[in-house]
Amino acid sequence: MSDRDKCRNPSCSNDPRGGGGFSGRFCSTPCELKFEHVRADARDARRDAQREVRQEDGL
Repeated sequence: MSDRDKCRNPSCSNDPRGGGGFSGRFCSTPCELKFEHVRADARDARRDAQREVRQEDGL
């Protein structure tokens, strides 16, 4: 099985729901939302870390 045979959320191993496109890569809407929230939190943490480095460097 390839990665596309399972839900895109790394913490889930269920089969994705039917249909094509981005939404078809998740097993449920809550699983998709959880993935999006985790991804957004990671992006925010990365931005915060970059901002701290710039402030420490005096930029």
